[in-house]
Amino acid sequence: MSWKKVSERRWERPVTGMEGYFVYTGSVSAAHCDGRHQYTIFSKLKVDLDINPADIEASLKRAWKQLRSEQPQIATTVDGTTMVYEVPDETALQEWLASTFVVSPAADAEELYCNVEPIKQVTLYYIPNSSELVLRAQHYTIDGTGTLLLWDRYLAALATPAEEVTFGGEHTRLAPSIEEVLKVSEPTPEETEKATALLMSYATKAPGVGPVSKVGTVPAGRSQNAEMTFPSLTTEAIVKVCKEKGISVTSAVHAAYIQAIIKHANPNGTLSRYVSLGLFNLRPYLPKPYNTGEYGASVYYTPLPLDLDLPTQFWETAHALDKYYRTTVKDDPEILPLHTHMTRVLSQAIQLPEYQGPIPGDAQISSLGIVERYVQHTYGSTVKVLDVKMGVDIVLGMSMFFIYTFYDRLRLVYSFNDGYEEPAHISMYLEEVQKVLTEELLA
Repeated sequence: MSWKKVSERRWERPVTGMEGYFVYTGSVSAAHCDGRHQYTIFSKLKVDLDINPADIEASLKRAWKQLRSEQPQIATTVDGTTMVYEVPDETALQEWLASTFVVSPAADAEELYCNVEPIKQVTLYYIPNSSELVLRAQHYTIDGTGTLLLWDRYLAALATPAEEVTFGGEHTRLAPSIEEVLKVSEPTPEETEKATALLMSYATKAPGVGPVSKVGTVPAGRSQNAEMTFPSLTTEAIVKVCKEKGISVTSAVHAAYIQAIIKHANPNGTLSRYVSLGLFNLRPYLPKPYNTGEYGASVYYTPLPLDLDLPTQFWETAHALDKYYRTTVKDDPEILPLHTHMTRVLSQAIQLPEYQGPIPGDAQISSLGIVERYVQHTYGSTVKVLDVKMGVDIVLGMSMFFIYTFYDRLRLVYSFNDGYEEPAHISMYLEEVQKVLTEELLA
């Protein structure tokens, strides 16, 4: 699973686990939907740049070049099931900059998103009209928390440029596979059996309760990222009650979302269970430097099964979810190596011709927590970060629901495809989440 030199400038390693899952789902969606990759990450920053207007583009491009030297993973490509990195000569470097650093004439990031073309590599857009930066990346290159860590490294490079940016030795900074970081060897038959059982505990029960979705019956429409932002005083009150009740804000919002989809559940679907995959950032459990921003461009997280009986009351659900999020990884020493085997089984299973995986109607929850743990408000006197948004492209189905706070304001982003779900329905689900939180925590 290690990076190996295969020619003077070319390095390769196999894609593994969740990387393989995203490579395959991306290739399937691209083949059927005009080159669009399922789960391509979309992240935007609203920034105030204290840079001479005539120098902004050059400064942004130079920082992007510096970031490639520091985190060469952003310039990798995939050939089949092999991840590839090529050390650039000057011509190749200029070609990479020309194709992955884009100055957009769009009015803002939302207009850009509506009209953007599929990408071949991680791409950075600068929108002068709205002073926004947009990062788009295939999910096999980076995950959500990694995206925030990468923004931090990019803005630091913008505020404090290196005296010299060189290439030739950057392959030593390519992100190793999660198996290599955890020093996990090939699974034994017993470990493969355990990993398969863990995955099947989800697959045999899914999909659980969920709203009506047309996924699987109509062509894909456009990806959208509906956003709801709570006022700072409301957020403060929600945080206060959650602390008093001994639960996380993520658990409270997730419980409110479950109540919302119960209310708007597909009457022809499952009503007695909530079945999903919770997403866990693994970086807190990794050794240095892989738990730091030095390896932001990486896929270091895992999905793990979540299964709740219904019906249930809000607080019962919230406490059950809090225990799940708090203990599933932390209290199980076997879960980290088991996760690597499970994601390998998942990646292999979805590629079988007979695979008929469940297509849930509900969204998968992804909590990024407090964004300030990763992205600062200011970088020297050069950059002020005014806003952050995170979403993903939904092409094949399986919507995403992001939860995070920035500037002490709770943000919810519902990533969906308008061919499968009506935008008005997504707004209704978000409003119902807000209503449940208000009634249960603030009444």
